Amino acid sequence: PLPFAETCFITVMGILVNLIIVPLVGDGWVIFSYERIKENLSVNNADREGPCFDPEYQDLCIRMTQWNRSFPASTILFIGIMIVFASFSSSVAFRRNYTTKRVVRVLTMQQKKDREDLLLSIFPKTVAMHMLEKQT
Repeated sequence: PLPFAETCFITVMGILVNLIIVPLVGDGWVIFSYERIKENLSVNNADREGPCFDPEYQDLCIRMTQWNRSFPASTILFIGIMIVFASFSSSVAFRRNYTTKRVVRVLTMQQKKDREDLLLSIFPKTVAMHMLEKQT
C-alpha cells in the first residue's frame, strides 16, 4: 500500500482537480446558482406545466435541482476523505506490525544470548559450544 502522505497528496490533488479546477475552467459552478437553474427550468419547459412552475413548489424544485447537480461532487469528496481514512488506518496497522516484528526479533536475539551465557557459565566452553551447535 501507498504511504499515508502519498495517499493524502494524490487524494487532495484529485479532489482539487475534480471540484475546483475543472468546474472553474468550464464555468461549472454557475450551474449551481439559483438564477441559472430557474432560467433553465423556464427555457426547457416552455409549456410551463409541472410542479416546478407552481410558485408554492418552485423554490423546493430549484433546491432539489441544486442537490442533484452537486451530488456527484459531494460523492467524490466523500470518497476522497474515506480513502485518506483507510490509508491512515492501514499505515498505523503497518507501523504497529513492523514494530511488533522488530521487538520480537530483538527479544529472540536477547533470549539466544542469555541462553548462550547460561550454558557457558555452567559447562566448559568446548562442551557449551558443542551443545549450542546441536541446537541450531
